[in-house]
Amino acid sequence: MSRSIAAASLALALALLAPVARAQQAAPAPSPADVARDAGKKLDAFETKQARAVLEPLSPQAASNADVAIALGRLLEQEKKYDESAAVLRKAADVAPSDPRVPLWLGETLLRARKTADADASFRRAVDLAGKAVATRPADADALLVQGTALSRLRRYDEAVAALERARGLDGGRPETLYQMGATRAFQQKWADAVTLLSQSLEKDTGTALAYYYRALAHEKLGRKDLMIVDLDRFVKVAPTAPEADRARALLASAKR
Repeated sequence: MSRSIAAASLALALALLAPVARAQQAAPAPSPADVARDAGKKLDAFETKQARAVLEPLSPQAASNADVAIALGRLLEQEKKYDESAAVLRKAADVAPSDPRVPLWLGETLLRARKTADADASFRRAVDLAGKAVATRPADADALLVQGTALSRLRRYDEAVAALERARGLDGGRPETLYQMGATRAFQQKWADAVTLLSQSLEKDTGTALAYYYRALAHEKLGRKDLMIVDLDRFVKVAPTAPEADRARALLASAKR
């Protein structure tokens, strides 16, 4: 190949690569909310180490950004650092005093720390703030999801289902809404409904580890030990450090005898 032909080929290759390089350079960095959302999906799947790797660079922003604070609070709770988690979420309440997600996740941390009375107070705060949001924005599916989840934690199941049904009507049945509805039905011991809703959630997103756990409990109550074992096996593999994992392993051991 002559030098002129080689030079022309090189010039053509560089010309073809230039738009790709410009596109790569132009790609915007993910926003803190996007990073927090990614970390949240990893936490749903109990991918705790991966969530920390994603979130660690943004952790200084937790003092000023509610999305980051919520994700960091969830991460610390999953790492069983309950006091640190609660501290982060309480500071987030100062940053975003009207955001119902903050007291909801604070309640979850306090519940894991076995501070039931404090957890209930936080869940009541989440219900109140979510109710105010819905009163202003009746089509706010996110606020209805928070409201329904907090009501379920307060054992006000019928009210929880009503809020979650409204959320499902607005959001088209997002997997997180279906999961909360299924978990609430399991708490109500409405086992067949729980299986249906949790299965619908998992069909849309297999990353919610606790959906397998609650569906397994429902399968057991419906006499489907075979399906219970499948779900419990999946759960303990993906979430071996979850607080529910010890009970799942005990149920598995009993079922396999």
